[in-house]
Amino acid sequence: MTLLQTARDFWSLRSSRERLMLQGLGVVLAGLLLWFGVLSPLNAATAWARAGRQAAAADLAAVNALARVGTARAPQPAGRGLAGVVDVAAAASGIVIERRREEGDGRLTVWITAVQPRILMQWISGLRTGHGVSVVGMSAAKADASSLTVEVTFERAGS
Repeated sequence: MTLLQTARDFWSLRSSRERLMLQGLGVVLAGLLLWFGVLSPLNAATAWARAGRQAAAADLAAVNALARVGTARAPQPAGRGLAGVVDVAAAASGIVIERRREEGDGRLTVWITAVQPRILMQWISGLRTGHGVSVVGMSAAKADASSLTVEVTFERAGS
């Protein structure tokens, strides 16, 4: 006896009321399989893709902002040396320079007792893009849970 014949025998032995109940249960089961097997995974995939797109759009906006900052160079202040440029940029960023040493080869070394890493990197990036000042050496150590003690050596680009 085949499986199809067994199913026909099973169905023919049921009363019309039982057949109606089994058909109703079949419709409910098909609806549940459609909902939990197809629609819910598609909704989850859509939400995941939307979140990924939003994260990618935010990353793209950040990269574009950095690209705009990198291409818009500020004019060099007239009569202001490397130390003056670094001091003004540090004051604008809220960074306190504890000590500085000007080298004979046009380099400037500064020591900062406590600075947050994010602020330090923004300051260095602003000096590079806005004033053509590059970092030629840097050492940093943890000052506390959220700040660093830093020694940075700068020079003008092209020096």
